[in-house]
Amino acid sequence: MFIAVTRIAAPAEALDRMAVAFRKAAPDLKQFNGFLGFELWRDTQTLQAVSRWESRAAMETYTRSGLFGAHHGGETGAQAHGGGQAHAQTPAQGGAASAASAAYYEAEVVVVV
Repeated sequence: MFIAVTRIAAPAEALDRMAVAFRKAAPDLKQFNGFLGFELWRDTQTLQAVSRWESRAAMETYTRSGLFGAHHGGETGAQAHGGGQAHAQTPAQGGAASAASAAYYEAEVVVVV
């Protein structure tokens, strides 16, 4: 399993707008082979978008798609995730006063409940 985590730090109002946008866009991910699930994790200062995929290749198919560009204000996968570095968000992502970083993990399911 491959997990992509995008951590966004922003004022609460911007996080609220981004959470709404993520909830609206998330069902579109079902059309991609290898997509396993999507979660939003939230605290008072950050929002983390966690997507689970069968493989990195499956996730990269999404990040190269036109749908990814539509979800991320026209950016490519590398632009939207800043190559893993913090960057300013586009208005479509919730405004200019936020920063994001991406982390990727190979994961193993140990227990299923």
